[in-house]
Amino acid sequence: MKKYILIGAVILTTISVNAQDKFSIGIKVGQNFTSVDNVAVDHNSASFHAGVTTHFGLTEKLCISPEIILSQTKLETSPSVIGLLGSSSLTQPETYHLNYLAIPILIDAKLMQKLSIQAGPQYSILLDQKKDGVGNATMAFNNGEFAFVGGAKLDLGGFSLYGRYVVGLQAINELQDQTKWKTTQWQLGIGMSLFNF
Repeated sequence: MKKYILIGAVILTTISVNAQDKFSIGIKVGQNFTSVDNVAVDHNSASFHAGVTTHFGLTEKLCISPEIILSQTKLETSPSVIGLLGSSSLTQPETYHLNYLAIPILIDAKLMQKLSIQAGPQYSILLDQKKDGVGNATMAFNNGEFAFVGGAKLDLGGFSLYGRYVVGLQAINELQDQTKWKTTQWQLGIGMSLFNF
């Protein structure tokens, strides 16, 4: 047991020493374009995301990038979600806004001087859900969602442009007897580095 603790401590120390000159904190903001499988919603509904990103350098071309992002998933239904569940009397379109705290932990691999690819898992915590931007949503949505993220980033010296594809790995709805609703989302945005160490 002591042997494994010692090996772990050496690895962490090596990473920490190597990362001392390669740690940065930044902010990011961008647009989401969301689709949901197996439900009659408008595809690629636009919403937003914004948050904080960090980079821990492991090698010259490899780093870990944990992030904390406020991200919105927008569902625009026509006919209404309730109508889809069997109530034909309610056929007015509805818009649902699901606000998440997303925590992706990405591996960032530099392909060229300014271009890198990113990939890794993401867990999103549902903060609140609104219908038509006002009232509480009557639909039952899960409290969280696991997803996989993949994309690319272009470094512009203090600023960056990025594009990502987020694939939901579990259903966002809680109704067990209905078809599972899984999201896919394109994210486009710009980031700015604030501090570099």
